[in-house]
Amino acid sequence: MAAHLPRLPFLLFVFLAVHVPTSHGSPLPTTYDSSMCLESFWCGSVEIRYPFYLANATKATSDYNGNYSCGYTDLEISCLGEGPSASPVIRLSGETYTVQDISYDSDNYKVTLVDRDVLVGGSCPAVRHGVTFDGMWLHNTSSNDDLTFYFGCYSGGPRMPAGLHKYQIDCNFESPVPGGGVAFVLTPDDHDKAQEHDLAADCHKVVSVLVKNEVLEVARTWTNFTSGAYGYVLKQGFELGWSPIETGPCPQCEESGGKCAYRQNKTFLGCLCSDGKVGYPDGTDCSGASTAPAPAHAS
Repeated sequence: MAAHLPRLPFLLFVFLAVHVPTSHGSPLPTTYDSSMCLESFWCGSVEIRYPFYLANATKATSDYNGNYSCGYTDLEISCLGEGPSASPVIRLSGETYTVQDISYDSDNYKVTLVDRDVLVGGSCPAVRHGVTFDGMWLHNTSSNDDLTFYFGCYSGGPRMPAGLHKYQIDCNFESPVPGGGVAFVLTPDDHDKAQEHDLAADCHKVVSVLVKNEVLEVARTWTNFTSGAYGYVLKQGFELGWSPIETGPCPQCEESGGKCAYRQNKTFLGCLCSDGKVGYPDGTDCSGASTAPAPAHAS
C-alpha cells in the first residue's frame, strides 16, 4: 500500500499559524533561575531537551507576573511518575498523548505519540477524538495514514447493507456514543469500497485518527483486524514532525546558545542564556553573555 497523507476533512484538522508572533509583550527580567530550564532530562526512557521542556519548569516570580516557557510553547512535556516507569505526556488541543520517542536528528526531527485513551482501552479501544494541533511547530508527515471510525450506526434506522459486515468492529469495547448501534473501522483502501458517505449518514459519530502507515499495512491483512488488531495499530502511535523556528528573533537567540522563551499565546518574550541572564542588548542574543554550546536541536 502506498504511503500517503490522511484525507480531509475527516482525518486531520491542522490549525496552521498564519502569523508568528514576535513582539516581546511584557519583557522578562534581566535574570532568571537557570535551574528551571534544564539542558536535558530523562522521563522514563525518553530524553527531553530543548526545544521541548518540562511543563513545571518555569513559574511566576516576584519580578515577572506571568509564566514563560523554556522552549517552544506547544512542545511542553509533563513527566508523570518517577524512575524508569515515568511517562512523558504532551497536550495537543486539550487532548493528552504519551510521548514514545523524540528524534533530535536535524535530518529527521520527529516525535512519536500515542493517544492515552487508547493505552487504557484494552485490546479493543474506542477512539473519542481526532488529532488536532497548531501547525506553528508541529506538522503531519508522510509516515502516517489514517483509520476512520464510525460509531452509533444503524441504531433503529435502515437495515445495514450486507457488504459492510467485514468492516464492523466485533469485539467488546465501550462506544463513545450512547444509545447502541454498531461500529465500523475503515482503512484508507476501504473508503470507496464501503461507500463511506452513505455510511456516515447512518452513524452518529465519525472519528479519524493518525496511525503509522507501515504498521497499518501489515495489520490490515490480519484476519482479526476488526476484532482487536486495529487496537494494536492504534497503540503503535503516529509521528509528527517538529521544526526549529526560522523567522523572528528566535533563530538569533538559538545561534548564540540561548533558549527561546514564549508566552502561552506564542509571543516571544526573550532569550534565556545559560548563565541565568536574559539576552542582550534587546533580549534576543546571548553571545555577549554566555559561552553556552549550540542548542541541542542543532545536532
